[in-house]
Amino acid sequence: MKRFWQKRFINAILLIFVLTFSLVCVYLKLQNEKVIETVVEIPQNTSTKDVAMILKKNGIIKNPYFFMFYVKLNNYKIAAGKYKLSSDMTYKQLCKTLEKGFIPKTAVRVTIPEGYTVRQIAKKLQSLGLIDENKFLETVNSYNFNFKYKYTSKEVKYKLEGFLFPDTYEVYPGTSEKDIIKMMLNRFLEVYESIKDKKTTDLDDVQTVILASIVEKEAKKDSERGVIAGVFLNRLKRNTKLESCATVEYLLPVHKEVLSLQDVRIESPYNTYLKKGLPPSAICSPGKKSLLAALAPAKTDYLFFVAKKDGSHIFSKTFEDHLKAQKQIEEGKK
Repeated sequence: MKRFWQKRFINAILLIFVLTFSLVCVYLKLQNEKVIETVVEIPQNTSTKDVAMILKKNGIIKNPYFFMFYVKLNNYKIAAGKYKLSSDMTYKQLCKTLEKGFIPKTAVRVTIPEGYTVRQIAKKLQSLGLIDENKFLETVNSYNFNFKYKYTSKEVKYKLEGFLFPDTYEVYPGTSEKDIIKMMLNRFLEVYESIKDKKTTDLDDVQTVILASIVEKEAKKDSERGVIAGVFLNRLKRNTKLESCATVEYLLPVHKEVLSLQDVRIESPYNTYLKKGLPPSAICSPGKKSLLAALAPAKTDYLFFVAKKDGSHIFSKTFEDHLKAQKQIEEGKK
């Protein structure tokens, strides 16, 4: 009987120790206020103590001795390799990862230019061997990303058009289409939320992005972005058709320098030569400069503009002056 109670007492003490140790481990993990993510290399034949020291040096753990005890208590076998680790991982997650001997592939650096459409983004990512183009486009329209900004029209071509922010990203091969899209959406939120307080118009956030996408496609000179946004805003206020060639080109399978009469007669809610107001969605991914232009357009009386050969524009207040500008440009081409 005495031996029975001794055994019970030892088990109880051991249980209390394990629970206390676990609580201390949790406490120590919570002390990492700033989450650190980094790639850590564990060389061949590294002792548990040295592994713990490497993790501490890289900011992944706070106390190497508690980590060493946890590894030995659970009999984990750490394998050499390179691991992508985070300071918010639990000891269990760390040990499970360190058992795999995982060596991450080199990230691919991808630059998405301003003005790219969802289709162009998908095509570029596929050309780099990172995704399947069709799966990417399907994910854009089918997966529920719980994204803050949404289009209301059922005639939208791609639900996330305009929100996949143009920037340079580092993407590891094997990253899912969904995770790449999330990364680009998060970047959009990071940029847009930092500048949206500059808005001077009555447009809501989604309308602002749509306008910015048109500005992105129409403007070739940074100095003209605000003025072009001002022209379109003036036309919206007057309930005049925007007549943007860029919105028609969005409907075409290939780029055209000059639209035909047949092109501008395409029946579509995106054709601003036929439909008043903004199209149902953005027509590309606008960059920060175009977003700023749409948030705070230049105050102007201009209602028209026409492109010159160098990409700049002649702006006009009346249709008569607009026709003269067109004639001036045509004569300059001869």
